[in-house]
Amino acid sequence: MILDDIEAILRKTVILKGDHEYTALTLWIAHTHLMSEFDFTPRLGIWSPEKRCGKSLLLEIISYLVAKARTTSSISVPALFRTIEKLGEGTVFLIDESDATFGRNSDKEKAEALRQIINAGVKRGAVATRCEGKSFEPKDFNVFCPVALAGIGTNAIPETIRDRAIQIEMRRKIWSEEILEFQSDEVESLFGQLREDLAKWCKEIAYAVRPLRPDMPSALNSRAKDIWKPLFKIAEVAGTEWQEKVLKASLALSAGEEEPEEASLALRLLNDCREVFLSDRMPTKDLIEALRNLEEAPWKYLERFNPNALARMLRSYDIHPKPFSGGQVRGYYRTSFEDPWERYLPPIPPLEGVTPVTPVTSTSETVQEGFKW
Repeated sequence: MILDDIEAILRKTVILKGDHEYTALTLWIAHTHLMSEFDFTPRLGIWSPEKRCGKSLLLEIISYLVAKARTTSSISVPALFRTIEKLGEGTVFLIDESDATFGRNSDKEKAEALRQIINAGVKRGAVATRCEGKSFEPKDFNVFCPVALAGIGTNAIPETIRDRAIQIEMRRKIWSEEILEFQSDEVESLFGQLREDLAKWCKEIAYAVRPLRPDMPSALNSRAKDIWKPLFKIAEVAGTEWQEKVLKASLALSAGEEEPEEASLALRLLNDCREVFLSDRMPTKDLIEALRNLEEAPWKYLERFNPNALARMLRSYDIHPKPFSGGQVRGYYRTSFEDPWERYLPPIPPLEGVTPVTPVTSTSETVQEGFKW
């Protein structure tokens, strides 16, 4: 099976975090040979905690296995969408050193424009419109194509791109691990036949891919389902073993609670408010103090985390401070948070090992009153 062979060469040449990363990467490479059959193409976010983990090597290996690759460490927005238009949607763009492109010292205007194009190109039909020639006639440029980015640190991939990406974490090799090292003149012998076999297999299954409607895990949100669907379709054609592998990989890499450092600051605030809000109302002063006392939370380190900042960050969730206690105190009601908590945060998992309490049935007014919040 060609997917097994692709996964095997990846395991021999690079160190990834675990099995799920190898599964996802193998299927992502395969999906680039079937672009005409998909309406979504997930971004591939390759990152490592430190240098010398093989990110550039992995991009190089990917370039040997996809049909058409374009590798760059710096590209302007016009160059990107004009190249996509010229070379076609089957061209895979491999962008190295994304931490420099989108980092703190980057050209913010250029980085923002590039981020928008990369985000838009996830879905078929997305275009960049520019005025051309002396007459400034508007022209649409297709931006739908596969893109992989590699950089150092969890923030090497911008947040909105991460939301459209399958994240591949790399690890630095330790002395007990062995990888296959190769020279440039060995590339064709190592990867040439694999690329040809993969292209041939993808051509043979192309007719069957688009009509497939795989069952997507309910634990994935709507966007995650869109970006994983091409990989699920390929796995369905590949057989039961790959169906099981992609299911486990998708749940491990894209389901579950978002890590606090990967969430927006406002979403982190919403989550932390749920943790400290233990009554039906809280004065603003008490809420801020409780948030500042949370371990590993950023609030005590923010100089201007005051009532105005709190209100501004919660406003986008339609949560506003209100007067209570006769108008002498302003604060927040728990009911204002309940809808945003349900919509934007994962459910709170039940406590393990806790015996459920059996409700007491009684007509006694005293007992009933005791159960009121």
